[in-house]
Amino acid sequence: AVVIAVVSAVVTAGRRPALRATATAWELVALSTPPHWLGIMLLTVFSFQLRIFPVAGAQSLSSLVLPAVTLALSVAGVLAQVLREGLEAALEQPFVVTARSRGLSQSAVRLRHAFRHAATPLLTLAGWLTGTLLGGTVVIETVFSRPGIGSLTLQAVTSRDLPVVLGVVLLSAFAVVLIFTVVDLLHLVIDPRLRTTEAAL
Repeated sequence: AVVIAVVSAVVTAGRRPALRATATAWELVALSTPPHWLGIMLLTVFSFQLRIFPVAGAQSLSSLVLPAVTLALSVAGVLAQVLREGLEAALEQPFVVTARSRGLSQSAVRLRHAFRHAATPLLTLAGWLTGTLLGGTVVIETVFSRPGIGSLTLQAVTSRDLPVVLGVVLLSAFAVVLIFTVVDLLHLVIDPRLRTTEAAL
């Protein structure tokens, strides 16, 4: 989802209105499409008709492709919109004019300067969405017949298996804390202003 969002936002931010409108349209479609319906469509095309990927199960890495794409598309739509807004705001800042006056190409300005400023909200949102994916994939696991934490939690709650429920909750809490710790560290790497503030304190 992050890769799709970065490519879509970097290529279309501040570019021709038609290109930007096309990207915005697919993002809105991805956001408004129910993930289980998208999963069924992907299964119909790539598993039943083209027979490229397996229909169900978890026997190989190829069986991960369709579930991952199903989950990634809606998330990528949100991330791309947030990143594009940040990029377009950053491209209007005075430091972009300075970078261009030094002879940097448009791609270098976008990737080396504007992207670093626009990536902060992208990282925060990506971390939060990653945490929500831990238990929010029950429907996708059911569509693709994959064993996962979501279906395990649902079965444990239904059967009142308290040790399993507690284990899943503790594991999810640890994963969320770890994810946000990594996100905070990446903020320091990407945004030099935060390192300056930290050093001053």
